[in-house]
Amino acid sequence: MKNSRIILLFLVVIFAACSGKKYVTVPKGIYDGFDLTEYKSFDFFEMKGPDEPGPNFKENIQYLQDAITKKMEERGLKRDSSNPELKINLGIRVQDKVQTRETNLATDPFMYTGQRNYTWSVREIPVNTYKEGSLTMHLVDNESNEAVWIGTIDRALPNKEKNLPATIQSAVDLLFAKIDN
Repeated sequence: MKNSRIILLFLVVIFAACSGKKYVTVPKGIYDGFDLTEYKSFDFFEMKGPDEPGPNFKENIQYLQDAITKKMEERGLKRDSSNPELKINLGIRVQDKVQTRETNLATDPFMYTGQRNYTWSVREIPVNTYKEGSLTMHLVDNESNEAVWIGTIDRALPNKEKNLPATIQSAVDLLFAKIDN
């Protein structure tokens, strides 16, 4: 019985860790008419990083821009620094998060320890800490200087730096899948 509880708890923790928000958020109805094929060239706005960037900040930004460039070139757009029709603004935020769970009688039974005023209550207890990254991509028409498409994706970031490029590529793939719809 005790082993089955441990296995069940282990499966619940794994499921909770793997079920992070993976969907792209795009405001409804605003960008329905957007067609990327109307543009022939693109470039990126200048990135302004934090005052104290992490050790691999520039490499990760370069990897992100390379992944977006590849997706744009697959759709027939060329990178043009002199006079692009479309400019890409990237907003990046990384936050420390705490994963919690609620106590219950099945997994956290109350233990009477001989105290007269002892009470058991349901409460949130921390289970894990992780970093969540949020990427917002603004596609801006260079002539009118207005956003023609905005999408945001939030993902749990991997603990190991070597796994970050795969996470970045996955986020870019999801953003462009939303653009194509």
